[in-house]
Amino acid sequence: MYFYLIIAAALIIDIVTKLAIRMQLELGETAEIPGIGMRLIHLVNTGSTGNLFHGWGRALAVLVLLLAVAAIYLRRRGKLGGTFVQVCIALIIGGALGNAIDRLLYNQVTDFLFFSEMATMNFADIWVFAGVLLLIVQQIVRTFRS
Repeated sequence: MYFYLIIAAALIIDIVTKLAIRMQLELGETAEIPGIGMRLIHLVNTGSTGNLFHGWGRALAVLVLLLAVAAIYLRRRGKLGGTFVQVCIALIIGGALGNAIDRLLYNQVTDFLFFSEMATMNFADIWVFAGVLLLIVQQIVRTFRS
């Protein structure tokens, strides 16, 4: 059950924050988050990371939906490892679906968390990054243990 709750929570946080940005900031407009010095900027990305595959938003969304269905199918068949792996995969699916929804609805993804001129993200990106990073760390730890 936690698997689907993580996916749902990741999706809800992503959708709500993107909606808030679209409603509060014009495209290209910035705002500071008081107290933590974080800057928000309303940007759009018509491709994937670093605007790769520019203009292929809806095609990427279809690919992501197919991969999410495949991952859920594999989980139901017991092919995904233990709890840790399933949490990572749920984060990846939740993030991927969040951006896929943007791509299907708008043919672009809303980004707003400004880290640098080269890195502006949304929560979906963070969920995917966190899930992949945790899987990599797990593999490194396993390698050194064996």
